[in-house]
Amino acid sequence: MPGMQINIGDHVSSEAGYVAFPNRHLETIRWARTKAKWITTNINSANSYFRTLPDGRSLSDLLADSSIWVNYHATMPHFGETNRVSGKEIAISERSFRIGRWTVLATLIHELAHADGAPGGADKRAERALIECGLGKRSELTTGVDDPATPFNPNISG
Repeated sequence: MPGMQINIGDHVSSEAGYVAFPNRHLETIRWARTKAKWITTNINSANSYFRTLPDGRSLSDLLADSSIWVNYHATMPHFGETNRVSGKEIAISERSFRIGRWTVLATLIHELAHADGAPGGADKRAERALIECGLGKRSELTTGVDDPATPFNPNISG
């Protein structure tokens, strides 16, 4: 089973603006998927945390799910989105790619948390997944003060 799918032009999303990744971003999104898999085997809290989310799936389970599609979105103003809580269509924005591959990885992890049932709105569980995946510092979580050296942002919710 190929696992989580990256739209390279072989998928038509039902969501407006969710399209294939341009060639210039394929290396970065593939790196992010590979790094997310690395996280599942090297950071114990990653799978454990994801199992606490409403749908109870591990990060490994999500990355192995070939019904989840990751798409590109050229014009959305935020970093990424999932078509709905527990959805199967994820989009990563141009904004994430402009910042860099660690932000693309953080966005992917955040959106996979939504695919695992983490609600949006003021709920912070999707962003908390970054801490549990080694992409932020616990001090950012406890103090609410952002460390610009990490992709976690304590001010992001939803």
